[in-house]
Amino acid sequence: MSGLIQMAQKTNFRLFLPHAALQQRQPRKKCHFRSFACRPAEMTFVYSLLTKGRPSPLSIVVSAVIFCSLNGFLQGHYLLHCAQYKTDWHRDTRFLIGVLMFISGMAINIHSDYILRNLRKPGEVSYKIPRGGMFELVSGANFFGEIIEWCGFAVATWSFPAFTFAFFTICSIGPRAYHHHRYYLQKFKDYPKSRKAVIPFML
Repeated sequence: MSGLIQMAQKTNFRLFLPHAALQQRQPRKKCHFRSFACRPAEMTFVYSLLTKGRPSPLSIVVSAVIFCSLNGFLQGHYLLHCAQYKTDWHRDTRFLIGVLMFISGMAINIHSDYILRNLRKPGEVSYKIPRGGMFELVSGANFFGEIIEWCGFAVATWSFPAFTFAFFTICSIGPRAYHHHRYYLQKFKDYPKSRKAVIPFML
């Protein structure tokens, strides 16, 4: 699955670069570009070097590439050619809350990935219960971080494409988090009963 993520994110990042190259002409939109581009960049150049990819069905790979390609183009096109922001947008409450959510979500995501990468010792193949960080509250801590991240991006940009992307992110990885949670409960008798699937204290 990590190989699938890497390929999709690389395509997303490459398609976004031509748009991002024009951002110098619209300095008020720099932060939006940087926030959107930094996650695919991290997945492309950092995450891919720290993890080993696993085989994925071709149909899933093609679907992921198509989705990420369209999403990268739509986000870049909207922010460059459609969005209009006031000169003091960087002081708007929506922007400040959105940036805080985005940074928090990305931090949770990266830390959760770190925990998962170090869950097994070299040569081990058995499943283990992830512990630490947001995993103390939810089974899908990395999914929770991803959701918070892109919801924050949507709030910061206050754009329809970004809200659409956040919605599809929730629809895509929310059920995955639920199934992971159910699997953990079935496999481990000592699995913490207080943990939720993806939203702390709620779901």
